[in-house]
Amino acid sequence: MTKEDIEMMKERFKQNDLYQQSTSPFKDFQMEQFYVGETILEGQNSKTMTIDGRDVVVIFNFSNGLIDSKDDQPAIEYPMHWEYWKGGFIEKVVDAGGDTEEYWENGVPVRIERNLSERRK
Repeated sequence: MTKEDIEMMKERFKQNDLYQQSTSPFKDFQMEQFYVGETILEGQNSKTMTIDGRDVVVIFNFSNGLIDSKDDQPAIEYPMHWEYWKGGFIEKVVDAGGDTEEYWENGVPVRIERNLSERRK
């Protein structure tokens, strides 16, 4: 896939209403290959980032430079937020400590469930 193909796909993703409603601050990183210098990122890396106005340590997992989950572990995690990715695409987002779950296919959410704590009562 060329860089132009990837950019076209990302533009199509952004047209999706559920994509716009997603709680993932990293959804635009889909299909991106990450490097440090000329070295493709592999394994676990962490970075302090400002999310929702607060500084948090975010843990990322990479495989061949793509954000990727291994052994049922989140590909991205920070307090009260977990994202599961496969091969550079989001598969599931769990936010608000489990109160919101998003289910993704082919780069876009297909279902977002909110207020799950209310339903579990």
